[in-house]
Amino acid sequence: MRHINYFGVILTIVPVMFAMALWDKPNDTDARVVLDWNELIINTAAEVDRFQTLRSNRAVPMVQLAVHDALNAIVPVYEQYAYTGSNEAAHPVAAASQAAHDVMTELFPNHSETASDLHRQWLGEIPDGPAKEQGIVTGKLAAEAILQKRENDGYDSEGEFTPRDEPGSYQITPPFDEPIGTGWPDTEPMSMIAPDQFRPGPPPAVDSEQYASDFEEVKRLGKKGSEQRTDDETRIGYWFAEYPTVAYPDFSRTYVAEHEVHPWSAARLFALLAIDNFDGLISVFDAKYEYAFWRPYTAIRNADQDGNPRTEPDPDWEPEMTTAPHPDYPAALSTLCAGGAEVMKDVIGTPNFNYARRSGNMPEGLPAKRSYESIDDAVTDCLDSRIYNGYHFRTGLEVGDEMGRERARHLLRNYLTRRSGTDYPDLAAF
Repeated sequence: MRHINYFGVILTIVPVMFAMALWDKPNDTDARVVLDWNELIINTAAEVDRFQTLRSNRAVPMVQLAVHDALNAIVPVYEQYAYTGSNEAAHPVAAASQAAHDVMTELFPNHSETASDLHRQWLGEIPDGPAKEQGIVTGKLAAEAILQKRENDGYDSEGEFTPRDEPGSYQITPPFDEPIGTGWPDTEPMSMIAPDQFRPGPPPAVDSEQYASDFEEVKRLGKKGSEQRTDDETRIGYWFAEYPTVAYPDFSRTYVAEHEVHPWSAARLFALLAIDNFDGLISVFDAKYEYAFWRPYTAIRNADQDGNPRTEPDPDWEPEMTTAPHPDYPAALSTLCAGGAEVMKDVIGTPNFNYARRSGNMPEGLPAKRSYESIDDAVTDCLDSRIYNGYHFRTGLEVGDEMGRERARHLLRNYLTRRSGTDYPDLAAF
């Protein structure tokens, strides 16, 4: 059996050709400092816990928000999040680097040497003088603000979960002994009013016709080695068995570098993606443990107990890929794929950009590269993939998609919005 580390597998994105006419940017840009710190915090977070806890999923948006706030303290292009001060005399590179450095070293002290090396490199590119000094001050203040704002936010809460012995109730699936994410619903969100703000209604009853339809689909197409699944469907299942937590930032870094996106825009994009990812996990795990709905692995093996005459058990049924240790409904992957896609569509200005990448998760002999002409097409396959690898029922995937889009639209309407009357600064002036 091929085991998948649920949050630990990393997406590798290869941008090919993008529609970029609608991305608001000036002519002369250099977002390298923003890109370098995003790459470092993503790689460090993946190394720390492979994104399987909220520790790393929380650290990324905190770093990105500190960078965003520091830049907008110098020239207020976008609304700030935690630090609302201003300092037009500060150098943006010094401010951004200092902000990222201070948050990262506070959250990941064992990686402070790596962070300090990058920070020294960036400070070394700035001439000594008042602007540099003021940039350092501004960066420190931005870091302090986000660290204080997120203090005691409950990210390390530990919830209790006791499986119920009844049809439809979640049972921990092998090879795992403990569920993950039980305390995530007790965490303070970054953009939502509360963890249950976008909580959906319950999953279909196990004796319903809708449940039977969902059951038959994943039973046929998600079975290990299923002959009813096409080769391309198998590839889709493996290709998307990786998370957008890293994929979307990777994609965006290349886009920003290739198209000279202004650092203020780049910092906002990375912050929005990271907030959406963090709140997406809180939101979906709130619903997961509210309903505690069983996975296909348990449901198909125990269909003789569900009271539904339309379902037939298969006591030996195995999913194509190892099921993650948390409930089915709603699906986490679909809410993160859809939410992040909404953010990217809004910032880029169109869904019609070529989305392509190489997956590091493909079995030997299967092509690792896949591309889409629209991000919405990619999200469609993202949902279907969880059927093909035997993880989820269709309804949980569709509900996760709806949650993700609604949550992202709320984020875009209410946070880091464009201020009126302020243009992007000319970087040559610093």
